[in-house]
Amino acid sequence: MSVWYEGNIVLIQTTLIYALLSLSFQVVLRAGVFSLASVGFYGLGAYTFAMLTLHGTNVWLAFLAVIVAAVVLGLLVGMLVNRLRGLYLALFTVAFDLILTVVATNGGDLTGGPVGLFGVPPVLGTGGMAVLVVIAVLVVWQLERHSLGRSFEALRLNEDMARSVGVEVGRRRMVVFCTSAVLGACAGVANISAFTTISPQTAGFPLVTTGLTMAVLGGIGRWQGALIGAVIVAWLPEVLGDVGDYQAVVNGAIIIVLVVFAPDGVLGLAIRGWRRLRRRREPEPGPPTSAPAPDQTVQERV
Repeated sequence: MSVWYEGNIVLIQTTLIYALLSLSFQVVLRAGVFSLASVGFYGLGAYTFAMLTLHGTNVWLAFLAVIVAAVVLGLLVGMLVNRLRGLYLALFTVAFDLILTVVATNGGDLTGGPVGLFGVPPVLGTGGMAVLVVIAVLVVWQLERHSLGRSFEALRLNEDMARSVGVEVGRRRMVVFCTSAVLGACAGVANISAFTTISPQTAGFPLVTTGLTMAVLGGIGRWQGALIGAVIVAWLPEVLGDVGDYQAVVNGAIIIVLVVFAPDGVLGLAIRGWRRLRRRREPEPGPPTSAPAPDQTVQERV
């Protein structure tokens, strides 16, 4: 077991990072908020943590500063996009990601410029990253199982209906946006702690595609879907390593098939399959027993 762990530690750490990023996407998509700003907050968390720790700041203070920065910026961006919906919201958040990338590229010595920052001490380790994922899962799970999570589901299905039954749409969207921002920033902290370096390319547009793919493949309905999507995206290239130059083609074909035939993700497909299996195992009801006629009952009593 230790040999397998040491040989796959990079993939394990990547899976944990992807799990946090996928949860960040899943939270907003489940509430019907088509935001792609998670990658921007991912870069914010990584750069903030790197700059503070490289200047001698205590690790826990640096992590607290990341959380505060994510909440504050999440509130500011959330207020700007609170009136936007659908494609317009997606375009705004993509522009937000690109703006942060440009700032990091032209940040000079503060951000390392195009090269980025490197030499950050790996303070979390695999165990610390796993604890961070567990805490994130618990937070998202609590959101899903209480009335707040049910209001998120109502927002995704029909925002006008949710508003008609008393759901404060604006405040709910702000809560889900800030939660997503914190999760994305935590993913950035996990990344810089695992690989000790961050550059503008690391938090670029390809990561938007990766995060969205994880959330959709796993299923946006529950937090388990985010974890399933993270495992698939992290380990699928390793599993398909034997196909050589056709790896990207096979990888893309698998994703297309899953999206077409399982629009609610692998988790939804598994739930439907389990329900069908249970229905097949249930015994079929027999023919209804007819009650005896009234005259026959009287004769038997006599």
